[in-house]
Amino acid sequence: MRTLSVMLGAGALIGFGGGCFITNTSHCGFHQDGSNNPCPADMVCNACAADNNGCVPKADADAIPVQCRDTGETTTEHETQGEPTVGPTSLPTEPTTQTTTETTVGPTTEPVETATDTSTTEAPSTTMMVHCDPTNLNDMACGEQYCVAPNQCGGCTSLPADKTCADVDGDTPACDQQSGKCVQCTEDEPQACSGGTPVCDKETNTCVPCTEHSQCPNSACDIQEGECFPEDPEFIFYVQGNISDCQNKDGKSEQSPFCELVDVPLTADKTTIRLMASNISPQSLTVSTGAVALVRHGPQPPEINGEEIGGPTLVISPGSRLYISGIKLRFSTQNGFMVECADGSFYAHDAIWEGNGMDSSRALESVSCNTFIHRARIVRCGAGIQASGGNLRVENSFIMQNGFSGFSAFYLEDAVTARITYSTIGLNKVVNGASTFACLGTGQNIVVRNSAIVGVTPLSTCDGEDQQIVFQNGTMAEVPNIQAANSLMSQWFNPPELDVYMPKVDPLEGTAMWEQGDPKFDFANTAIPTDEPSYAGAVQPP
Repeated sequence: MRTLSVMLGAGALIGFGGGCFITNTSHCGFHQDGSNNPCPADMVCNACAADNNGCVPKADADAIPVQCRDTGETTTEHETQGEPTVGPTSLPTEPTTQTTTETTVGPTTEPVETATDTSTTEAPSTTMMVHCDPTNLNDMACGEQYCVAPNQCGGCTSLPADKTCADVDGDTPACDQQSGKCVQCTEDEPQACSGGTPVCDKETNTCVPCTEHSQCPNSACDIQEGECFPEDPEFIFYVQGNISDCQNKDGKSEQSPFCELVDVPLTADKTTIRLMASNISPQSLTVSTGAVALVRHGPQPPEINGEEIGGPTLVISPGSRLYISGIKLRFSTQNGFMVECADGSFYAHDAIWEGNGMDSSRALESVSCNTFIHRARIVRCGAGIQASGGNLRVENSFIMQNGFSGFSAFYLEDAVTARITYSTIGLNKVVNGASTFACLGTGQNIVVRNSAIVGVTPLSTCDGEDQQIVFQNGTMAEVPNIQAANSLMSQWFNPPELDVYMPKVDPLEGTAMWEQGDPKFDFANTAIPTDEPSYAGAVQPP
């Protein structure tokens, strides 16, 4: 907040909301005193208005701000001729009417009501007008605004035609139209964002790390480091499952995709693979070193079918990391896992693990791995997620109808740290003593937040002395059998579409409460309320 002192001297100084000032000796505010109204009989003077020399209809008199009205006190009016001289040492040559109005001005230079003192005195040795030098856009006289013309302060939208925010400050080259301030970036001007901060945050107008592959449309997002994968074509390959003419394809375009994932040379530190849908599986992918992003290319989710492979579909080796986005995974060997991660990092966005309700293939094995599951559907698999040590994070996901082999939804071993937020978990069968959370060993640290859970009893075996599982907010119900689970699900949710369970209004409303660290968007990329209670589960109602 700053204070601008404005004096009406040889010319009337009129203030505008944009922060610019003009002088106008014809303005009613210049001539007005307590006994004389310079406006026509049916009009009154608004000293702050620009149009019609400040004269406004009498009907609008009540709307005139206090600081812009006639004070009713008597002053000595003095006529002057010509334009005033403005500058740090300008002096009026004759006694003038001195009207000093002190106005507190905020970031948008909107005036607020203050007292006005009107008296007849000699002019001071220097004027109190805002004096700024337009050759210095950052003239301190303008406070949080900029000197856009002689003695005129304004926002970045008022900068001279040959100037931009880059001339104000090279670190804030973009103009935020709403605030009038120069900022690091805007949605329309993201050019300053690159490297480890390639994304413009619309809320703060600052460059931030990427968190979604859609933020790096020419490659993919290395979420662990917050930067985009290289966009050079030599680091991007195309794959579409096929068995014909494979020897003549170079994988460098969608017109000439490799036939199998194993054909992609993973010799660079970071490689992007664009996987295209096909009726033929592209076989398996093993990441032994570096970082690989396997992302959907095209409108249909490509499928990797482990039944045709005879083993896991994806393998992440120690020290490496794999990102998948928009990929569908199906089956593995009997009692085997579709994805195996050991001492590496695995990130899955918008992925589907789908079984047939009979096959014993399990979705994911994570051993001392950093595993992040976002907006996933793990449905009808032999078993869900098995994690031993490391970190497991599941957000905005559906874990439904699993449980035919070894365990049901989650099997959490030893010192694993698990955080499950805004997810829908239900209709999983009881396998080896638990329908939802099974624990083995000690040292688990499990937090389940803002989730909707329907489990057949016993829902959890994580109740040992050194096994910690905490449920925060959300809704959880333990029912005696699968029939009761189906009945309760029909009360909480509408019939599922593509394994997405949309909540009904009443049962889950207000049962979740967002906190820092929770996802800001749900399974359908709908914003989750951050300042009021929301719905438990993977998706908010439309």
